[in-house]
Amino acid sequence: MKIVKKVVENTIKIIGRRNINRLLNRADIKFEIAKRGATHYSYYWHKANKKIDLRTIPDFWEAATRVIEDKTTFLRQDRLFTLWQGVLSLKSSDCPIAEIGTYKGGSAKFIIETLNKHNYKNEFWVFDTFEGHAVVDERVDGWHKVGNFGDTSYEAVKAYLKAPNVVIHKGNFLETAQFIDHIPNFGMVHIDVDVYPVTKFCLEFFEKRTIPGSIVIIDDYGNLYCKGLKQAVDEYLQTNPPFKMFYLLSGQALLVKIN
Repeated sequence: MKIVKKVVENTIKIIGRRNINRLLNRADIKFEIAKRGATHYSYYWHKANKKIDLRTIPDFWEAATRVIEDKTTFLRQDRLFTLWQGVLSLKSSDCPIAEIGTYKGGSAKFIIETLNKHNYKNEFWVFDTFEGHAVVDERVDGWHKVGNFGDTSYEAVKAYLKAPNVVIHKGNFLETAQFIDHIPNFGMVHIDVDVYPVTKFCLEFFEKRTIPGSIVIIDDYGNLYCKGLKQAVDEYLQTNPPFKMFYLLSGQALLVKIN
């Protein structure tokens, strides 16, 4: 066993972890060599056998598997499960939903399928530039540059998300937000924009357009490569907004409107 371990370690050193993972991905082998051993992150899966197996929730697992296999989202089961719970928490079909930053449409597709599965008729507004980041703050947004995540298409996503009650807008949300300025009662908002300026704008914009009990899910709050996003959220929370925040182990921030 020691010999096998040594051979594996030397192979990784010679070829490189990233190169091996790229080859595995190209071969569609669902396996990845972690930067650190699995035991380093054991708190994530400690006593996993006592936790619910998401595969036993057909409504969730089937929809999540489809969008992951479509390769239209970077979200995996843990973060999609938060969205799934968010949809099920909606008080009525009268409360619209919004997603800011849909990229290739995977998370929005998952929300649509969850709505349909439970016969919810909520209006769903989807926003993206479809040309990558429109604006960044170079002081805090690190490697994020204007144009990052531009490998998507408005036409392709529009076709992918075609469904009743779904409205898609292309452009910088700082400008396209005007299309929902009149809506006062969003029940759920999913923000996945990665950078400081748009996150800050979204939080301030939706504060007055959500109702008590509404939720705002902010992706990548715990992502070490999205420090500008985290700073925008932290600064916003210091203004004593009408939200209670929960920092989820998935790396998402969950804001619940309390008054």
